[in-house]
Amino acid sequence: MILDDSAPRYLPHCTCPELLAMGLSPLDGGRWIEVDSSLARFHAHKQVLAAERKAAVYGWLPVSLPAQDELAEQLLRHLLEAHGDVYRRDAGAVHCAAGGFSVPWPPAAPDLLWSLSLLVAEDLLLLEQGEGGYRLTAASLCSPSHWRLADKLGRPLREIHDPIPGIHETLTPRIDRFFDHLRPDHPVQRFNWSLQADPELYHDGSGEDPVSAATALYYRVERQTLVRLPRTGAVAFTIRVFLHPLETLAAWPGALAALGDAVAAAPAPLARYKGFDTLRAALARYRLS
Repeated sequence: MILDDSAPRYLPHCTCPELLAMGLSPLDGGRWIEVDSSLARFHAHKQVLAAERKAAVYGWLPVSLPAQDELAEQLLRHLLEAHGDVYRRDAGAVHCAAGGFSVPWPPAAPDLLWSLSLLVAEDLLLLEQGEGGYRLTAASLCSPSHWRLADKLGRPLREIHDPIPGIHETLTPRIDRFFDHLRPDHPVQRFNWSLQADPELYHDGSGEDPVSAATALYYRVERQTLVRLPRTGAVAFTIRVFLHPLETLAAWPGALAALGDAVAAAPAPLARYKGFDTLRAALARYRLS
């Protein structure tokens, strides 16, 4: 089934307004990847970034190659079986009817994870146990939320999370335990939410324009899934970004008021990290209370 992406599908701030929360829930394996009406948009977005700055959005360490192979095997099987009405494979390519594109298959090793990511809207990342805990060993990251792949590739989770105020005091021990106990037959999903002042998917935290009271705001949600790969033990981490004009939340009773409450309740360091302080003038016109 092809889902409609013209309006917000998830409103995580309504059920989990805290900005620092694990928020894990069981993932139905059949919904590992969600196919919707924005597939063509994400495919084109990734292709443009590859032409402009592929080194900034795609990277991998040699140690990740076995996990890349396993992820490609499992994810391609999922697409062909769970979404057989959308995906089809022949001798030379995988075809996506919903997006109107084809990806040559099988790809050469240096582009395996990249080619896999072109099939889906999600960004694809691999986390593997190593010195200092789980570390990021490979990623196709075309829709980052205020971070850059070059700063994180090869680093352990603790260091990746360092910029988030208070995370080590509140969540890091729980994150470590979760990764140690995640089982292949119990995948999970979680959501993050934020606000931004433009409709861009690629947000690495640099070069943002000033915000005024007249600036249009956007509601940004990340649907994240975490799946243990049974053969290599790597954790496949997918990130799907949903981005919609903030005013579209008015269609859900109480959604804008809940957002206002969540922004107001955010601790000052987290509010600054999320950029809420720079958006307050623009937020005033959305009648969040």
